[in-house]
Amino acid sequence: MFCFEARTLPDRALGTDPEERIAVAGVTRSKMALVSQLKGEEEEDLQPLKKKLRTNGVGTKDGGCPGEGERTNGDSRAGTNSEASPSIVKAEASDAVREVKPETPSAPSPLQYRQVNGAYTEREAWLTKQELEGDIRFECIRYDDRKEGNTTHLEWLLALKNIFSRQLPNMPKEYIARLVFDKHHRSMVALKKDKVFGGCTFRCFENQEFGEIVFLAIAAQEQVRGYGTRLMNHLKEFAKREEKLTHFLTYADNNAIGYFQKQGFTREIFLEREKWGGFIKDYDGGTLMECALNFQLSYTQFSKIIKQQRDFLDSQVKKISRSHIVYPGLQFFKDLKPGEYKRADIAGIPGVNEALELKKKETDSSDSAPVGSEEEQRAASLGLTKAKFQLVTPAGLVTPSMPSLHSFMTRVHAAVVDHADSWPFKEPVDPLEVPDYHDVIKDPVDLSLVARRICSYEYYIKLEIFVADFKMMFTNARMYNSPDTIYYKCANRLESFFDDQIRSGISFT
Repeated sequence: MFCFEARTLPDRALGTDPEERIAVAGVTRSKMALVSQLKGEEEEDLQPLKKKLRTNGVGTKDGGCPGEGERTNGDSRAGTNSEASPSIVKAEASDAVREVKPETPSAPSPLQYRQVNGAYTEREAWLTKQELEGDIRFECIRYDDRKEGNTTHLEWLLALKNIFSRQLPNMPKEYIARLVFDKHHRSMVALKKDKVFGGCTFRCFENQEFGEIVFLAIAAQEQVRGYGTRLMNHLKEFAKREEKLTHFLTYADNNAIGYFQKQGFTREIFLEREKWGGFIKDYDGGTLMECALNFQLSYTQFSKIIKQQRDFLDSQVKKISRSHIVYPGLQFFKDLKPGEYKRADIAGIPGVNEALELKKKETDSSDSAPVGSEEEQRAASLGLTKAKFQLVTPAGLVTPSMPSLHSFMTRVHAAVVDHADSWPFKEPVDPLEVPDYHDVIKDPVDLSLVARRICSYEYYIKLEIFVADFKMMFTNARMYNSPDTIYYKCANRLESFFDDQIRSGISFT
């Protein structure tokens, strides 16, 4: 999980009310009852930082984004405004190592949301559904809500502060509490069944029309679910809708840069320096990043927008294509017995006549008219054009017909069967000897199957179908067996012999 801090406020910005100052330190006299209610969660935070071994993966070298499966150590610089104190207290890395007990993660995203729209849209649709069902929600709160007697918001802020403390072990808890409970800051909290599991603390500069992100974190047990991206989207939507902000600025360490780039942040700052200069101070080791907000885009409705775009694109494609039309399956071969073959009328296949009519319209609209009779044109569109080769026989070249073609295929098949390398292919593979063969090879072919198809006089109506079966047989052998096996080598040698037989038996016209 990554967290980062962006700024510390001057002391006078915290107000002069003694109660408020104590509250900013993390504990208030008037809210001791609230602290006692959360005692189990606070006791760990009130202890001094100790050198312990982390077990939740926090502190990896890889950059990350909250909730996207990457965790960072939160060792980032803090940006200040022009009146900030010159030095910032930071915890040493050696004293900031903590132990976080792993918790049982929630159920993963349902597989029924996997769509062709892409992983991002799929995840957004799932999170949107969770929000509509009330499983999760996002609310923007602030410390000043206590004046309205809203203690629930104070509980949420305290829980959010605890999450920041766990995910930002290098930062003093007093510093985190100071910013989270600052009256100038707001926090977008992520709630699951009214329990905080993440959030973002930020400050709005309304006059300058930009906001500054201070902390952002998701609890360790809720990572790798897209909550970090969803939280950022809600933050952007709130900022542009409620506060009319045009930009977000933040300081990010090297571990957080990758996440912010995914969220639309860039290292190039296009906002006029007159607006943010003097409010954010540069720090070594931190990268200032900016995100421009788009007022024409709904950040929380990405999945819906993408779906509308896809539907519009599909409707336009359907106007010029028939690829979306799916015809029912053929019933012609349903009642055939095993090993029985029967020739089908190509024109009777659903969709063929429609394709012919469409092609005819395109041909009629073209400048050049087709040559030949209507019967020849129909045969050409069905792929039944005159053969481009002749068979070589002792009597000379012969135009291929079914009898001559059948004789040629029988002769080639017999020559292949008599070849010394044909022994692996004469019979089908026995599944008892090779149990996983049919898991790998979905269209098995052997010489006995080719012989039955030749004898049917109905299967190999074109030489190309005969050749394709042999090629499939050789390809299957190479797919299942490794190159150093005898089966692989036999397939290569037998294929070379088969090609020679075909080439020597035909003459191209």
